[in-house]
Amino acid sequence: MAPSLNKVFKPSRFAQLLLRDLTGGYRSMLVAMAAVAGTVILISGLTVLGMQLSGRHAGASNFHFNLYNNLLFLGGFIVSSLAFREIRQNGGGIFYLTLPASALEKYASKLISTSVGYALGSAVFYTAVAAASEGINRLIFGFGNAFFNPFDTGVLQALGYYLVAQSVFLLGSVWWRKLAFLKTVLTIQAVAVGVAVVAGITARIVFREYFHGCLLDIGDVPGWAGLMSQTVAGYGPLVEIDRVLKIVFLAGTAPVCWLIGWLRLRDIEV
Repeated sequence: MAPSLNKVFKPSRFAQLLLRDLTGGYRSMLVAMAAVAGTVILISGLTVLGMQLSGRHAGASNFHFNLYNNLLFLGGFIVSSLAFREIRQNGGGIFYLTLPASALEKYASKLISTSVGYALGSAVFYTAVAAASEGINRLIFGFGNAFFNPFDTGVLQALGYYLVAQSVFLLGSVWWRKLAFLKTVLTIQAVAVGVAVVAGITARIVFREYFHGCLLDIGDVPGWAGLMSQTVAGYGPLVEIDRVLKIVFLAGTAPVCWLIGWLRLRDIEV
């Protein structure tokens, strides 16, 4: 008999688990936040100082946007890779696996805390830190970098991509026993190399008559010039392929990783 919905997912039980995941390890979190804040203030101040010494009196418009992207993606991927480290700890793993919650609740809790939770938390945190750093810059130097706008189109787009991409590292966290972040990165690189090899072999077969040794003279391929002109103009087969690949990535990557990760966690509990 299939388990009842109340056994698989109970809102009150899930809320307690989510609170545990969001507040757990808060001391380490505060130390990390302090280190990031100090680094941002220092780098921002040194950047403005360098501009002043070079005779410029206007800060960079995209300074905080670029710095926040590093915090969002690199920091978020590391946090996601550590989400299920508790399972592998001696003693702690037994305690976590025997928590009165289903595998679905446990996985959903880690998912929300490392995706939406981290994304929103990092945006609020960085907005405050950037405002403080630029206030200090203007007080000392009379000018500073542009303030960080969390509602900027580029920031919102980056948040969307993060919510999809971090699912891969969350899967790596529950899949790998040790060094989940590094092993996930290596797996992604291996897949990329494999795709490149398959694409290269396919091109060699399809366009074999246009190869000169190991080099492909793409300009000799009939219709290539017209295809490229259409691409530059914003339409044509290559543009449509790009759109399809983006849709597949955005709509397919996260659900597949979530499903595999949940099933993997169920196997570990058994």
